Amino acid sequence: MIATCGFGAMIEPMTDYQTTTIVYEYPLLERVRTYLRLEHLLAVLQPHAAVSAINYTRYFNALFAILDLCERSDVRTDVQKDLDRRKAQLKQWAQHPAVNQQQLAVTAERVQRAWSAIQPISRVGSSLKQDRLLSVMRQRFMMPGGTCNFDLPQLHYWLHLPQQQRDADCQRWWHEFEILFDGIVLELELLRGQAPLKTVTAPAGFLQDSTEPLSLLRLEVSKDLPAYPVISGHKQRFNIRFLRYEPDNGRASYDGDVSFKLALCP
Repeated sequence: MIATCGFGAMIEPMTDYQTTTIVYEYPLLERVRTYLRLEHLLAVLQPHAAVSAINYTRYFNALFAILDLCERSDVRTDVQKDLDRRKAQLKQWAQHPAVNQQQLAVTAERVQRAWSAIQPISRVGSSLKQDRLLSVMRQRFMMPGGTCNFDLPQLHYWLHLPQQQRDADCQRWWHEFEILFDGIVLELELLRGQAPLKTVTAPAGFLQDSTEPLSLLRLEVSKDLPAYPVISGHKQRFNIRFLRYEPDNGRASYDGDVSFKLALCP
């Protein structure tokens, strides 16, 4: 059995393509799955980047996907509960003599600010349903090629407005989600930081283990390995199998021993 550890250092996110390793993540709880999807969409959205005729499809596809996810589940309540748990956890850690009290106080203040900010929010993004431009565009974005100027003359007009006016609209739309994402980003930072990466080996490309309840698996794999991990499991048991990116004589499984780093985040 692989043991989990306490609060550790952050490592690079999945979106860092400049390193010699690849980081894979697998959520073992549904709410963490939603957080990771929203984090991914935030990176695609780039809320502070200028939206133009060149990149508007990326921006609005991400915006509408965020709306969909927030409508399907009560993300705000999940984040609030997780921040509540973090507050209690930090109070317990404060009693430990080896804890860096200064760093702990800074983290506790960040958690408190995020928790206080999210408290008064009701339904995230609900006011955007009343936005005339977004409501029309959202329907058309579901259609293949539905954003042509003859389908959406409103969008075509908007894209020809001064950049300053478009920026103001984008900031108004982003404001609906900003507090929620502040909480999600902080919770994921703390979640990832709870467990350090440790070197493990998958004999013949397969690793199976039972553990204490977990929320997230993080794998760091060499870019030179001609295989990728396929992960399955639940909060107390997981399987990791490495498959070849290009099958060898029809065989997809990677049969060699694989040494990689693994973090088990509770």
